[in-house]
Amino acid sequence: MTHDNKLSRNRRSQAGMALLTVGMLLMFANLGLVAVSLPHFLASLGIEALGAPAALALAILRFFRALAFHPAALLPFVYGILLLFVAVAGILSGLMLLLRRRTVENA
Repeated sequence: MTHDNKLSRNRRSQAGMALLTVGMLLMFANLGLVAVSLPHFLASLGIEALGAPAALALAILRFFRALAFHPAALLPFVYGILLLFVAVAGILSGLMLLLRRRTVENA
């Protein structure tokens, strides 16, 4: 194996580790924000008075009403989905760079 191959593999593994780290940080940051806002969300639904199935049905109806009449109100939801997609893409590409088979490189 030449020095250039080792250097190239080292750079790929460093890039993979960096992507994996950034993706994990994004995922944990987003999960932290969800965990902080979850008690307030559950308190606003009034689950104790209605029961969980009725509260879930009302939350779904509230989501569809917001989707129909206030589409701009759902932008934070869309941004959250995009953030999770970028985090998962970073994690998967980092894993692919880290766990690439050595036989492919030697062939």
